[in-house]
Amino acid sequence: MGGQDDSREEKDPVTPEMPVEVELDQPCISCGSRTVVNIVANLDLPYLGAAMQTTYICRSCGFKHSDLITLENKGPIRYEASIENEEDLSLRVVRSNSGTVRIPELGVDIEPGIASESFISNAEGILNKVEEVVAILMKDSELDVHEKCTALLDTISKMKNSQLPFHLVVEDPYGNSAILGDGVTATNISEEEAAKLKKGEVTFDFGPVEIEHRTDENAGEPGECRRS
Repeated sequence: MGGQDDSREEKDPVTPEMPVEVELDQPCISCGSRTVVNIVANLDLPYLGAAMQTTYICRSCGFKHSDLITLENKGPIRYEASIENEEDLSLRVVRSNSGTVRIPELGVDIEPGIASESFISNAEGILNKVEEVVAILMKDSELDVHEKCTALLDTISKMKNSQLPFHLVVEDPYGNSAILGDGVTATNISEEEAAKLKKGEVTFDFGPVEIEHRTDENAGEPGECRRS
């Protein structure tokens, strides 16, 4: 037994209690000094499971960037929830660095990218994140974009005040993201569908969206979103 434990520690020396610090022979992307270290730690996180956290730190200028890499593959899955009241706004949203979050009525996709981060939030928190991005887009924007952003902010405000229902969709090719709570639909998606999930950050489509609710016997199937 002792030999097996020693072997496992050699292959995987990083533990949550003992992160590993590695000096990197490369310049800091902020100041150019070669005083960069990378701290790596293995974690066991609620909902996300096994993960590795890497923290890039420059000892000269203090620049810091952290990334969380999930290590488990639970299979591609899609979660969908209809947010209709104040209670629904509290539904927990777990988004790993491979997850895509969509709000079809807003034409908003929050997609994974090189610098994407994992987070645990709720439906209202997702609206707050979108609201922040829209506010940034408004700065120094052309008139037509400014008007569309103003309309989006008005719509988001109504959604946050439970005056306007909306759909929240979370998709993850590795199954490490989720929407948690009552009334949430979880559907396994095919490998072909998972392969089509885009890479990126936050995109907006200002075209109108029609939400089609199925009434067939496939109770496990979520509502279908179609763009007109």
